[in-house]
Amino acid sequence: MRLFTWIVVWGGCLVSPGLSAADSNGGVRRLSPEQLQYRSEPRAPGASIAVVAGDPASRGAYTLRVRFEAGVATPPHSHPDERVVTVLEGQYRFAVGTRFESDALVGYGPGSVLILPAGTAHFSAAGDHGAVVQESGTGPTALVPVPPVP
Repeated sequence: MRLFTWIVVWGGCLVSPGLSAADSNGGVRRLSPEQLQYRSEPRAPGASIAVVAGDPASRGAYTLRVRFEAGVATPPHSHPDERVVTVLEGQYRFAVGTRFESDALVGYGPGSVLILPAGTAHFSAAGDHGAVVQESGTGPTALVPVPPVP
């Protein structure tokens, strides 16, 4: 299992300009999975992020999609905003705590929803076939590394 320090540069993750235009259906925007523009984060090997809606660096609602390759793990971290995480594909393994402990991880499959209160220290890992999750919150947000507590 690969463990990495994950600090995402939100400004670099943008939906293509053609996707923001309202259509003739009352302003409804439609996105197919193929239209999402994932960007690898050099400081997060094995994970890629697409902004689905909003701007995580600004005030207001946002939605992200995160793809994890098999075996990728995130170290303990928190976010200043409440997060709603929905598993879309694969197995997303998750636990609350300030120290990464693989035995503490619980696997969640497609359709599972996790609601994380703001400031909750947590860590995660993708299952053997990777995972895709969708995360929503209210910005501005950040990823705050949590030093391990003995």
